[in-house]
Amino acid sequence: MELDLIRRATRALCEAEGLDEVRRVLGALFARLGIDQYAFISVTGCVLKGSPVLVSNCDERWQAVYRSNGYQCVDPFMQRLRGCPLPFLWTELSSALLGSDALAFLSCARFHRIDTCQGATVPAHVRGEQLAALHVSQRIDSVGAREIGIRDAYLLSGLATTLHLRVGELSGTCGVLPLTCRERQCLLWASRGKSQADVALILGVSARTVRFHHENAMRKLDAVNIAAAVASAAALGQI
Repeated sequence: MELDLIRRATRALCEAEGLDEVRRVLGALFARLGIDQYAFISVTGCVLKGSPVLVSNCDERWQAVYRSNGYQCVDPFMQRLRGCPLPFLWTELSSALLGSDALAFLSCARFHRIDTCQGATVPAHVRGEQLAALHVSQRIDSVGAREIGIRDAYLLSGLATTLHLRVGELSGTCGVLPLTCRERQCLLWASRGKSQADVALILGVSARTVRFHHENAMRKLDAVNIAAAVASAAALGQI
């Protein structure tokens, strides 16, 4: 049931026409999953000292504080991604190893009713100074809140990637170049399980030409392989 809910929400995100609709989709999903709060945060090298992209249902005062205090620079959950770009539970971070700025951040988060011992971070994009992640948590004052486990984090991995791409496109921060018609065709057939040789026969071109279009699409979508390029193109509505 959980996986089906997440799949439907992922498809809805691909069709969302604005950030308000993105928030509605996420709000409905996490309400069904029994998770109180979510926050998608995207940071690039050019905004480390500026304002991050932030889509969340957390207290608006907390969101304002996060932006105004430049918390993306000290947020220990975002910083953890640089060394370990895998989903993790917040309990995995040892307060004994955190600096004073990170500890102050956690204290401020708790003041705004975020249970920093009941949450998880799901990476969406980690490359150099570019970080994007979906964070989920319970409220401190939530009665009967269920425990968020590592299984939740891994189940949300695909949705987090789609969210990163869709929010980037809608907010104008994605920077993805449009695919050509032939690049879209090659990815579409790849999404249907066709090899490059198969696609070459279908399109009446050489396998080398198909590989050329696949590589161009991967470069434009910042994808490490064809499967990742297919996923990115689908999330952006390009196939």
